[in-house]
Amino acid sequence: MTGLNQRLLFCLLALFSLQIKAQQKEEITLVQLQTLAKENYPLLKQKQIYTDIGGNKVKLLSSNFLPQIAVTGQATYQSEVASINIPLPGAAGGFVQKADQYAVGVELKENLFDYGAVKTQKAIERESADLQTKQVDVDLIKLKERINSLYGNIYLQQENKKILLLRTSELDAKRKKMKSAVDNGAALQSNFLVLESEYLSTEQKIEEITSNLITWFKTLSLITNKTLDTTVVFVNTKKETTLQSAVMRPEIKVFELQSSTLELREKMINKNNLPKLFVFGRGYYGRPGYNFLNNEFRPYGLVGAGLNWNISAYYTSGKEASNLKLNNDIVSSQKKIFEINLQATIIQQQEEITKLERMITMDARIVETKTAVRKSSSSQLDNGIITSSDFIVDLNSENQSQFNLKLHEIQLMMAKENYNTTLGY
Repeated sequence: MTGLNQRLLFCLLALFSLQIKAQQKEEITLVQLQTLAKENYPLLKQKQIYTDIGGNKVKLLSSNFLPQIAVTGQATYQSEVASINIPLPGAAGGFVQKADQYAVGVELKENLFDYGAVKTQKAIERESADLQTKQVDVDLIKLKERINSLYGNIYLQQENKKILLLRTSELDAKRKKMKSAVDNGAALQSNFLVLESEYLSTEQKIEEITSNLITWFKTLSLITNKTLDTTVVFVNTKKETTLQSAVMRPEIKVFELQSSTLELREKMINKNNLPKLFVFGRGYYGRPGYNFLNNEFRPYGLVGAGLNWNISAYYTSGKEASNLKLNNDIVSSQKKIFEINLQATIIQQQEEITKLERMITMDARIVETKTAVRKSSSSQLDNGIITSSDFIVDLNSENQSQFNLKLHEIQLMMAKENYNTTLGY
């Protein structure tokens, strides 16, 4: 083989490969769409932020047990100073305090015991961070439900479109054969017009489905941040969706965290009302110091213990605690309402799954029967025994039974997915 022929063969193979690749349609599953939507969801990035903020607040609270250090300094000039006219050793004529006075030093204070107030506040901050992250999980459940709805609608319409395309192929073959029979005077024009009208109506339905698919795919592209169009084919890789049993809804955890946080805040009221014990120390350099009879610059200081008790806090603490208990009662009520509504939804979905399973079994037998009738009608139409209208009735009946079967299969698949989503999976 010459070099020219080899290059020509290589170009032909490359073009053929590109054509094959262009003809291949991208396939995507429900799980892939759910993953893409979750990864693209803006609030998902906030979960780690909430966790980091909660961690920082806990670290800040730990500093309450570290010594509180302050550097102080002052210089003053007094218009009056202490003086003693009694002669003192080393001070002829008595003692006179210096009018210019200086002090620079460090003050330390450390809490000894707070009755677990800091520990309780840390727990509040952790649960507040968890509460915010669980709120994001609640939004993710709603996002998943929306993806399920879009997937189910698109998948159903794609299957419906396949049925209609087969229908157009059947009608096209029949109308061409009927046109030839009309041209040869073997059939009436009305028979051809019936097939032609049904063919055009089917084309119109396909166009309507295509338009709806474009809109839904644009919505999916926005939610998933992935370019999707009507060439994408939805597939179901699961032979059977396993139904879950345990309830894992994030809303349950939200209610529990809300209740727990309110209880912790009530404990904080009591702890904050108790006396606080602390130790402190102060060290300075300057004059006159604690011994005002000494005008020399020198270091001086003191250490001690103290007690801080805000008695006035008891005036309002009772009402604050009562309000927190009332809010906790509201949270408990909201949780019960949510659980009742959730169980009602679960029961409805379980019955829907059972119903669809029964209908699919019946649909399969109906399709088999309708297909046999349509085949018989097709043969009778070819032999001139029945009219085109009679054939269209049987064709419509077959197509409707096929659509019903596919509809119920997809509805069953989505009913199981929605059931698991309702449980929180």
